[in-house]
Amino acid sequence: MKPILNLQLMGDDTKRYKVSARLLGGLAALLGVLVGGGVLIHWLLPEPRFPQPTGPYPIGTRIYHWVDRSRPEPFTPNPNDHRELMAQVWYPAIQPRHTKPVSYLAHREILEVVGRFFHVPAFLLGNVAQAPTHAFAGAAPLRGRFPVLLNPTGFSGFRDASLFWIEELVSHGYVVVGLDQPGTAAATVFPDGRVISVLLPKTLFDQHMPLALSQTEKVSTVMNGVELLGGIVPFLAADLSFALSQMSNLDQHDPLLAGHLDTDRAGVFGMSLGGYQGPEACRVDLRFKACLAVDAGQTTAVVRAGLTQPVMVMSRDAWVMREERSKAGGWPEAEIAHTVRDEAALYLQSHADAYFLTMNTMYHVNWTDVPIWSPVVRWLGLAGPVNPYRGFAATNAYTLAFFDRYLKGQASALLTGDSALWPEVTLRHRP
Repeated sequence: MKPILNLQLMGDDTKRYKVSARLLGGLAALLGVLVGGGVLIHWLLPEPRFPQPTGPYPIGTRIYHWVDRSRPEPFTPNPNDHRELMAQVWYPAIQPRHTKPVSYLAHREILEVVGRFFHVPAFLLGNVAQAPTHAFAGAAPLRGRFPVLLNPTGFSGFRDASLFWIEELVSHGYVVVGLDQPGTAAATVFPDGRVISVLLPKTLFDQHMPLALSQTEKVSTVMNGVELLGGIVPFLAADLSFALSQMSNLDQHDPLLAGHLDTDRAGVFGMSLGGYQGPEACRVDLRFKACLAVDAGQTTAVVRAGLTQPVMVMSRDAWVMREERSKAGGWPEAEIAHTVRDEAALYLQSHADAYFLTMNTMYHVNWTDVPIWSPVVRWLGLAGPVNPYRGFAATNAYTLAFFDRYLKGQASALLTGDSALWPEVTLRHRP
């Protein structure tokens, strides 16, 4: 009998990875090589090279700590705790002279969580953590007001887990907000030194997700005494509404960004658990004007009612999900059926322009930066057959086309049908 190990990848909200003997043997052999040879460490875990953003604007970034005193914190047992978020804001900026860009991962606590998921010691991920980005801390913003996009992360992810996506959007004139949401982010590190890491085992967390609720008569769950109407996704979606309100406050009062944040042109994009949150936030908060959801199921309310805002769905066919599972583990059939059904419903039930992109060369992790962390990710079948940078470029091209159309009023030929530039992408449009 092949040994089974549950492995939950960063950015993945519903997978229960079943890792075969071949994969476990490969990981064990890799660890032995890494420990025994320093040169090979830099070859197998090199410093990631993030794609150069194609837009005209340099990138600034700043970090904020926000407390929502109107809501309790379900991920801690203290009934007096309030919901807190750590947010990183990227914005079009004036590139400063003689200043280095910020590094990729800011906190060792994130490395420890990610290292556990990949079954390697955290210190081996040092090259990943120190990789230079294209953003400059506290850089002066460019003149002008820019649309605001929120990017909730996947389960066990972190606020810049899809940096390829974030930096490209900012370079084309968007402000992007990445969130560390306590209890679901790999590690949320607060300014006073407190740390909230992923608190629930994945099997317990899944009991609060839409798939589990759809199989019972329950309309809510309870976590640490806090009732979660509709489960955890509506609660997390409320983080997005709160964050958008905070961005409006920054536009009025922040010494750096005041006057530059156009929250009247707001959208949301996310994959995995982030792809659950975005549509639910748009359903209840019409301040969001456009929604992009990637490789994710949806709440029952979204499936039944759809959205009134323009929506784009990015995903793969079910056979690709099964292929992924056969190589390195992945969603069981119930979760594949749930995801495929909900994505179709989001596309078909929505009341404004809707787009459905099928990207069958992508696996779930290809919508994060992980495929460029190490060649081992592709060798072991954790990432899809696409060259990671091409997958990034395709995702960015269609994301920009969508938000440019609905937040900037700029038409794009990419949204009119299949493209010769991206023959691996199939586009459906329902006006």
